[in-house]
Amino acid sequence: MVSMKIVKSSHFVYFFSIVTTFLIAYFDIIPTKIILSFKNISIGFILISIIFSLFFARSKSFVLLLIPLFFSFYMFYPYLLGLDGGKHSFWYLFPITTSFGFLFIGIFQERGLYCFYGTAKILIIVTLLGITYYLLSYFSSDLKNALDTSILNFNISAVKVNDFTLLISLLSVLFVTAISNLFFTTNIEKVPSWTLIALLIPALFIQTQSSFVLFTTLSAIFVMGALLKDAYSMSYIDTLTKIPARRALEEAFLKLGSTYTIAMVDIDFFKKFNDKYGHDVGDDVLKLVAEELNNVKGGGHAFRYGGEEFTILFSNKKAEEVLVYLEKVRVSIAKRAFILRAKDRPKKSPEKKIKPKNPKGVHVTVSIGVANAPTNGKTTQIIMKKADNALYKAKESGRNCTIKI
Repeated sequence: MVSMKIVKSSHFVYFFSIVTTFLIAYFDIIPTKIILSFKNISIGFILISIIFSLFFARSKSFVLLLIPLFFSFYMFYPYLLGLDGGKHSFWYLFPITTSFGFLFIGIFQERGLYCFYGTAKILIIVTLLGITYYLLSYFSSDLKNALDTSILNFNISAVKVNDFTLLISLLSVLFVTAISNLFFTTNIEKVPSWTLIALLIPALFIQTQSSFVLFTTLSAIFVMGALLKDAYSMSYIDTLTKIPARRALEEAFLKLGSTYTIAMVDIDFFKKFNDKYGHDVGDDVLKLVAEELNNVKGGGHAFRYGGEEFTILFSNKKAEEVLVYLEKVRVSIAKRAFILRAKDRPKKSPEKKIKPKNPKGVHVTVSIGVANAPTNGKTTQIIMKKADNALYKAKESGRNCTIKI
């Protein structure tokens, strides 16, 4: 049975969307006339994604979307480009230009749009599209025959392109996918691999106008979703610990009913720990604690409040119901050993992993203050203050304990 974590992952959503779109296009589930009537909407989606890329200053998505935009106009409005159009030239050059474009741009790190790197990417794509424009203008039987020259000497009936195009397409997908998943972390840097696959499928296997409309629309939606997801993460997710940040907590407060419990959590002696072992180790400790707090049971949701302080929010729960879960997470943090990195640890991981001799482990503890939401309508700020007072009492009581007010 597929776990909910996998189902909710971006990769599963991309894969499921591509498979569904392929089935719709391949078996003509939606009539071609209906799909083609939405061709302008497809172009609109691409333009909106380009505008989003400009707004968020994302050079990769901006320049890569220029490729499907260019070919959308070539397919449906070639006269606007000063071209005559052509079914054969389109399906010959679209996958080649797309593959080279994503190879040149998709493997590089996102460094913004309004800078040297952004300008360089724009120049690369403009040059590539310029060459493509020239080839489309003077597409001849000689060029067609040259591209059709067999390289791999095999024939797969399901594949509608020549050996050269298929080879370039596969290499592009493999390289872009590998680089995106190994070296990049943001959604907008990972999405080019799926966008490339979505754009190549109609060219490699279907070659109809309706399939092109469906998959270019899907690719634009992928980019739009990645941009919005990154924007959400920057606003609501703490960049260090990867758990919701204070802004997300403030919004969660707006959705609360009359019954809830707030727990304030603070790492004991964190400043001394930071001074002794350094900020890098301190950051690792914050990640460790956040990981444990994020696994709290009983319907609790962990947030990083600031510094070494965290908040756990239990909606529709009284303090008496959640104390057992808070105690469990407090104990799990205290028991978990944190292995310090050796000073002579190599910067790059060795091919063979060697267990360090006599690894030095340290333990950290947390103090927790808990407060209930009363029935007399006091605000969340007052409840937060009560939880803070409870946390102060936990510190006075010797730390590494949970106190409820």
